[in-house]
Parts: sequence; structure tokens; C-alpha cells
Amino acid sequence: MGDQSSKRPWLAAGLTLFVPGLGQLYLRRWLRALGWITLLVTVSFVFVPESVFTDVGSATLWDGLPLVIVGTLCVLDAYLLAQHHNLQLEAQGTARCSSCYRELDTELSFCPWCATADPDR
Repeated sequence: MGDQSSKRPWLAAGLTLFVPGLGQLYLRRWLRALGWITLLVTVSFVFVPESVFTDVGSATLWDGLPLVIVGTLCVLDAYLLAQHHNLQLEAQGTARCSSCYRELDTELSFCPWCATADPDR
């Protein structure tokens, strides 16, 4: 993990809900994002009838269900990846700012990233 800043799980999930794979890109998981996008395109060609894309009014809920399932799994994956990333940062035991969650310098009485004063010092 090259990036040591905390990630927001709901932001990752929201980005993925907007565009599948975008939450994984936010988490810097490039190949995973590419995998989800590839899976979504493959499922849309193999399992979803063409009528879903050409005439949405004639399509049933069941026709688009494979896309909904893959999209939901993609959102869940982004959320869980962000949570796992944050748990790994906590396990390292470094002091973190309560505002921006970045690593604190123990010699300073404030956060060097967001200038929030540390009340414990």
C-alpha cells in the first residue's frame, strides 16, 4: 500500500454507484477497477438482451437484473476495500489526526496536513 491516507468507504461506494469501477480507482486499485468494468461489459453483452439498451420501455426488470447484480457487487467491493484499507492503517499503530486521518508528527502540537490543533498535547 503506497498511499497511507485513510479512505472514506461511503465515498468509494458512492463513486462506484455513479460509475462502476470509479470507487476502485479512488482506492488506487487499477486492475480491480478494470476487472469490474470488463465484467460489466461482458455481462451486458452475454446475459442482457439488446432490447434493454435500445427500447427501455419494452424491457422487463428481469432483463436488466444481471447488470444490477454486477453493479451491486461492485459497490459492495469498493466499500469493503476501503474499510479493509482503513483497518490496515489502524493496525500499523501510527498516530492519526482526528480531522483528516493522516499520519501525525509526534514532535508537533498540530496536524501538518490540516493545521488542526491536537487537544491531547
